[in-house]
Amino acid sequence: MCLLKSKYSWLVAPGLWLTGVLALIIVWGVATPEWVQWHFDQDGASPVEVATVGLFFAQIGILWLVPPMPPSHKRTLVLSLFSLITLFAICRELDWHRLLVSTPNLPEMTRGTPFKLKYLTNSHNPLGSRLTVAACFLTAFGVCGGTLFYYLPRLLKGLFKFHPVCWSVAFLGGTCILSQIFDRLPADLRHHCGVHLTASQHALTTALEEGQELLLPLFVILATLQAHFIYNNDPSDSSSLARHKDL
Repeated sequence: MCLLKSKYSWLVAPGLWLTGVLALIIVWGVATPEWVQWHFDQDGASPVEVATVGLFFAQIGILWLVPPMPPSHKRTLVLSLFSLITLFAICRELDWHRLLVSTPNLPEMTRGTPFKLKYLTNSHNPLGSRLTVAACFLTAFGVCGGTLFYYLPRLLKGLFKFHPVCWSVAFLGGTCILSQIFDRLPADLRHHCGVHLTASQHALTTALEEGQELLLPLFVILATLQAHFIYNNDPSDSSSLARHKDL
């Protein structure tokens, strides 16, 4: 906790990411591809995926128990919004959103997950299912995109001022993007370049995808604690953080 209250608090997020990625590479290097696949990817049932969901639920509890902002009329609204975004992440991790759409196995229907753009543009998919998917997209993008748009100016400003919360949120976003890149990498290489990864290479992409997803709630919990120390503690408790209080 002392580190989170120091002037070096902004370094915790990059340190967490670097430590996590190095740990994932070491695990991949010493384990067999079969071990990695079993522990990291079982359609939501692997130990790493279960731990990720557990941390997402813990994230909601920490948001309310250790609020990242001082008491105000809008704190309940903001915490409810962040909790809703976390629930979106939980639904995605557990594939609960797929239960909203019926996918009969017809020849001309889109295969795989219905939550993608080509599902909406394929007229052979059921209209009701396409409307449900569109509504989910609009809700998720509206809530997440609107929140990001509202806080983006403060985030960019805080990065240059080494604001700890801004650095944690930036690494949250960057890690999320990297996780999605490693998720799509095997299929993109296969479809667009004709490159088929070996079992070991595929295990590495799995470890880096699922392992970095495990880091996402940790970044949020870190940012919550940092914000709590900045905005809810007396400035005299940590003069190093007092300068961030006005952002």
